[in-house]
Amino acid sequence: MTTEGSAADAGRLIGWKRIAAHVGCSERTARRWEAEEGLPVHRQVHEARSTVYALPSELDAWIWSRAPDTLDPAAVRKPGRLSPTIWPWVAGITIVVLLALNISGFLDLRRETASPLPTVEAAPLSENVQALDLYERGLSLWQQRGKEPNRRAILLLTEAVEQDEDFAEAWAALASAWATYPSYDEAADVTAALDRAILAADRALRLKPELAEPRTLMAEIAERRGDWVAARDIYDDAMARDPDNPTIYLWAAGHKREAGYMEDALRLTREALRLEPNYPPALNELAMNTAFYIDATEGRRQLEVLWNEHGLEMPVTWFGRWMVLLGQGEFDEMQAWQAECPMREDCAYFDRAREVYRRGDRDETEAFVGGIVEAYGEGLPAQMAISLIQETGDTDAMLTIAERESEKGRFLNAVIFYDPSNAAFRAGPRFTGIVRQLGLLDYWRKAGPPDFCSNGPAADVCRELGDER
Repeated sequence: MTTEGSAADAGRLIGWKRIAAHVGCSERTARRWEAEEGLPVHRQVHEARSTVYALPSELDAWIWSRAPDTLDPAAVRKPGRLSPTIWPWVAGITIVVLLALNISGFLDLRRETASPLPTVEAAPLSENVQALDLYERGLSLWQQRGKEPNRRAILLLTEAVEQDEDFAEAWAALASAWATYPSYDEAADVTAALDRAILAADRALRLKPELAEPRTLMAEIAERRGDWVAARDIYDDAMARDPDNPTIYLWAAGHKREAGYMEDALRLTREALRLEPNYPPALNELAMNTAFYIDATEGRRQLEVLWNEHGLEMPVTWFGRWMVLLGQGEFDEMQAWQAECPMREDCAYFDRAREVYRRGDRDETEAFVGGIVEAYGEGLPAQMAISLIQETGDTDAMLTIAERESEKGRFLNAVIFYDPSNAAFRAGPRFTGIVRQLGLLDYWRKAGPPDFCSNGPAADVCRELGDER
């Protein structure tokens, strides 16, 4: 991104806006942390003015240094008894449910790009200064993603609600932190973590029923349990309670997208942007949907604006542009884009894919698909695996991965399920079996067929839905 300075500084964050986004707080809070707590910020002096910048590695080290070193789940204080309306969510929860939750997954547009809770400057969240500081630091850690930041976020947010038991936003953040933690730590007790997530969400909602995050956590759990109708009702209720909240419209749009109702998803996304025209998560949702369902060139332009002008350097944004460039055969541009890859060790898969697609050799392509399927069996995320091979047209390999995931109750992103270019993926009875396993078939029977049933070639599932009318 930057053209000056040493290679070690190539990833530096220039300006308070990007520094604040990295640590997950407002610009004013970032400035305060620099002055009072030694947030590592540098200045490059020019004749007219100085440039403020920071190195991500230094910021990460500072964030982690602000949290305790151990996590003892047994020491976490639990809130009081659940309200009667919450107990049905706790009953019968299994390990599969939380493994399927994956709120911070590779291509999750709702959670990966959205700041889930208001910052301190948005409202006077608590009168307890120490609780506010713990909340800010915990939320910053949670937004870093990963096992260690998530673990320390739980510690800080737990301490925040101990300092102020009526701090609704802190309870909501703690709910999200407990919900995502098992996604990063295979040794975590997933049932206990989800139990704690729901307890914290219930406490947050009893303090402030209008909060979007804990309410939508319940909706996502309903989706992963296959109860898509309940999830829809939760989102509808949330929008009715707070009709001027763009975040709720955005997450409701995500629900519609994952259920295959793309026109509704676009309508809700545009409503979010009407309420807040420069809302980056909604702009990202619009850009991705535009790129894959409406106009690839226009979607690419929107993604480039988000990356270059808004500083939204998220994996989903990078991936979206990579896929568009692949579809357009822009292999030289893809090679340059590779330098911006934010997926760390997994970036090598995308580099390899580019070369395979560039050469177009049949035997090499088959070997590449086989290697990706093998890597999936060894831990490569399913969404990434299918995304890397979907342009090969090997629907058998794609369906095999999707079937294995659906057997675990895991939903793959809608880019894979509903992309118009992947009609063959949806054509046969194997896809019908996948959506039946996930609860989508029952949802479509009640709410109406997904958009692809009218916008594309007839699929087995569409014929089944038609025969039942």
